[in-house]
Amino acid sequence: MWAIVPIKSLERAKTRLATVLSEAERQQLMLALARDVLTALVQSQKLSGVLIVSRAPEADALAQSFGTERFRESPDTDLSGALLEASAYLRDHLGASGDFVVPADLPLITSFDVDELINGHTEITIVPDDEKLGTNALLCSPGANIAYRFDGRSFRPHVDAAYAAAMTPRIVRQQNFELDIDTPDDLRRLLASGQSCQTSTYLDKSGIAERLGQAQTDSINHTSDPFRGDT
Repeated sequence: MWAIVPIKSLERAKTRLATVLSEAERQQLMLALARDVLTALVQSQKLSGVLIVSRAPEADALAQSFGTERFRESPDTDLSGALLEASAYLRDHLGASGDFVVPADLPLITSFDVDELINGHTEITIVPDDEKLGTNALLCSPGANIAYRFDGRSFRPHVDAAYAAAMTPRIVRQQNFELDIDTPDDLRRLLASGQSCQTSTYLDKSGIAERLGQAQTDSINHTSDPFRGDT
């Protein structure tokens, strides 16, 4: 079982956070998130290896730091295509018998969480996000035994694809896998959790955590004052 971690170009990372973070801050946030995910994966006792899928220049440094493999997808492929290419590469060149696809924006996952998912896995395991809309982890043995789709609303399509392939999917709610970072509220949820990770440390040291808290306070005060804006 190999983990596959797709990392998009940092220039296009986390655009939904553009209202509260600068481009440079979003890039640093994405690197912190990726480091949290890679830390959990490389410490796993059950994974045979980790493959970063990215054409971003920063992926080389991440692969070197964590001792992982790095795969460059075709220039014009989308995320689903990149994952299929990576799965075929693992099967054909590294003898992988299964894929563990993990997005690079899950700051709270641990190696224990990873190993626990692998322990109960057979053919296909699907881990949804907190709203059961997206897929925050997908385990397939053999790799790519269903079509991969990661677009924020992939949970139900992955479930349907498994049944269409005559497999009963194992669906697991895993708390630390449920929080992916896309919006300012996601950042606030991470900070409110009180859990320590490289991403929360970055938010604290950069001043973003304080800024987010102040913005929320200002919003509450503005909403609660019935006379605000009256002349």
